[in-house]
Amino acid sequence: MSSLYSAFKRSIQTCRPHTLRGKMMVLAILMVSLPTLIIGYLVETEGRDALLQEKRIKLSAVTKLLDQSLADSFSLYADLPREQRIKALNQKLAPETDKITGAFSGVGAGYYSKELDAIITYGPQALHGNAVGVTIKADHPGREVMASGEPLVKWGSQVRGNIMNSMIPIKRDNQVIGYIWANELSNDIDRQALAMDIKIMFVLVIGLLLSIWMIAVFSRRFTTDIDTIKTGLTELSLDLKATIPPMKGEMGEISDSVNALSRALREAKTLNELVIESAADGVISVDIHGCVTMINPAAEGITGYRKKALIGRPYAEIFDKTDFHSPVLDTLIHGIDHVALEVEYPAKDRKIQISVSTSQLHNAQGETIGALVIFTDLTAKKEVQRRIEQAERLATLGELMAGVAHEVRNPLTAISGFVQILRDSEQDPQRREYTQIILKEVNSINRVIQQLLDFARPRPSLYQQVNLNQLINQTLILVKTKGIEVRIDFILELEQHLPDIEADGELLKQVLLNLLINAVQSIATRGKIMITTRSRDQYWQEITIQDTGCGIGDDIKSKIFDPFYTTKPSGTGLGLSISHRIITAHDGDITLNSQLNQGTTFTLVLPVKHGEGNPL
Repeated sequence: MSSLYSAFKRSIQTCRPHTLRGKMMVLAILMVSLPTLIIGYLVETEGRDALLQEKRIKLSAVTKLLDQSLADSFSLYADLPREQRIKALNQKLAPETDKITGAFSGVGAGYYSKELDAIITYGPQALHGNAVGVTIKADHPGREVMASGEPLVKWGSQVRGNIMNSMIPIKRDNQVIGYIWANELSNDIDRQALAMDIKIMFVLVIGLLLSIWMIAVFSRRFTTDIDTIKTGLTELSLDLKATIPPMKGEMGEISDSVNALSRALREAKTLNELVIESAADGVISVDIHGCVTMINPAAEGITGYRKKALIGRPYAEIFDKTDFHSPVLDTLIHGIDHVALEVEYPAKDRKIQISVSTSQLHNAQGETIGALVIFTDLTAKKEVQRRIEQAERLATLGELMAGVAHEVRNPLTAISGFVQILRDSEQDPQRREYTQIILKEVNSINRVIQQLLDFARPRPSLYQQVNLNQLINQTLILVKTKGIEVRIDFILELEQHLPDIEADGELLKQVLLNLLINAVQSIATRGKIMITTRSRDQYWQEITIQDTGCGIGDDIKSKIFDPFYTTKPSGTGLGLSISHRIITAHDGDITLNSQLNQGTTFTLVLPVKHGEGNPL
């Protein structure tokens, strides 16, 4: 017995491949064959289930079509005897049954009357017409359908033979008066399933044979796959954390040696290199030829450029399509160091403000071997600074305008009063017209002064629960006129059941009115204005007003919220400034996105609860 076991063991060892190529071929064939067979089995199972499901859906569709065609036909010929009535109903309904079953190959279908206890039609009539008038057996599933009033799908031997039968009750006035069936022979279904199985098996066999052939062809290259080691060494020059996967045999010895070398190199890294990699500021170095030799993770995050894309590449190539003059290249070429120089840097996807310090790199002999740049992202800081300066400027202008408005309003009141006296006492129609014009212009000046006062000393806010959707609808009533609605389509996409927020409704309506009037005035002929609302989260809600008007150029976007800045001949330039102040007072934000001739979008973000320091 032991000799047989030994012989079997020796035969197994003899058949087992010993070369790298042989082992990898066996492994690859197993890795391809097993998943392929498993997938084939799953596809065959799922395919058969899908086929049966498709048959059920088809038969169910036939029964529904027959139910629609039946209408109230079962109530006809009620005064005829049973046999004559069955015959009359068959003559009326059989053409429709034949028509529907004719559209579905291999399907038989018909009606059964509970009152007459007989088959009324069985189409195609030419094949199954002899079953008309037949009473189904007591254990026939059709009686279960009529008793329960629920649809049923059954397999088994029935009137037609071994079939899949889909049955639904015929309900009229909440009464079951019969049932409708549609069936297909099991042999037909099995034949289709078999054809599908044969196709699947054919594809699997071809796939396996092709896979084995490809494995045999490409396995010849496995013995020369020293390129894997070379690739690993290339990656190690960029990232010492890279490793080569463990292998067996000679390749394993090489991979182990390379991995040991990478660990030694990682341990040999200097403290300065570790500090640079962990620094919050961006650091980039270039060699004497201007090619990038190092970029730390912070620099990758700030600029958007990845390490693999830059290392070994000339740094100047990044700026080929821009007019940016790199300070680090200037330092490399001219030897001029820069300290805390603020520049606008063309990052990968945007322009950012950075503070740059540069210096040359020297070796132990004092020779220049490259240059180094350390930089900090100032974009967020600059934006905060801009908003603070704008707020201070607005406050100063507000105080100035309050005094000017007060001094101007008093003389205007006197002018208005005396002009009214002159108008009332004047008999000359032309002079009365002149006085009317004077009063109109005085009122216009008064309106501007009132805007100045509102801007300088806004009234105390009255915060209460308001609904943004309601505010928008109320504001649209003021904006929409017959002339405007003819040329502008107002599209509302308001989130349903939008919760109320804590805000001053009248002030927000003033903001919405300013934005909507600007949107209307930006559309010369025909266009659209889309207004949307949505909840960003439990803390913030958003209103978006988007028009298809003339748009705003990049050169004036930064001035759009400045007081007295306007592009309209008769504008005061205070509408958007007041709107900005109102939204800021609500602890919200208003932003602009616009392109010339492509429209403008204003986005308002408002807190649900005022003054609670809601998280962004």
